[in-house]
Amino acid sequence: MKRRLPLLCLVLLACAGVRAEWLTLNGSPGDAGNTYVQVDPTSVEVNGSRRSVTVRMNLAEDRTSKDGVRFRSVQARASVDCEARSAHYLSATYFGHPNFVGEPVAVKEFGEDDVRPMLFAGAPTELVGRTVNAACRVGAPR
Repeated sequence: MKRRLPLLCLVLLACAGVRAEWLTLNGSPGDAGNTYVQVDPTSVEVNGSRRSVTVRMNLAEDRTSKDGVRFRSVQARASVDCEARSAHYLSATYFGHPNFVGEPVAVKEFGEDDVRPMLFAGAPTELVGRTVNAACRVGAPR
């Protein structure tokens, strides 16, 4: 039940259309020295078996993206395919400082020819599955 509570909260908040605080899936939000992952439950958009959702991740240490962008935190829009149980990034805003502070160091849009699977490098691997599950529950037939 412990794992299901955050997912239930995500679904309820997204369905209610309420502007809510970020839902933390892992880590301690606001602690610049640790890695944490959050989802905006009000950002889920439904399009058939696909969902889009806004996620963000703070990293305990600097990381360099595939494109050579050095960053410490990132906020992204992801597309979730509920049938394939997969997700990929649509866009990403990279910050040089922890906790999404300051001007972005880069903003990237990823087209159909540049698919970036949703990964939370440095965080527990089950977070991707939990994010997919939560997004796919929003707007699902009952």
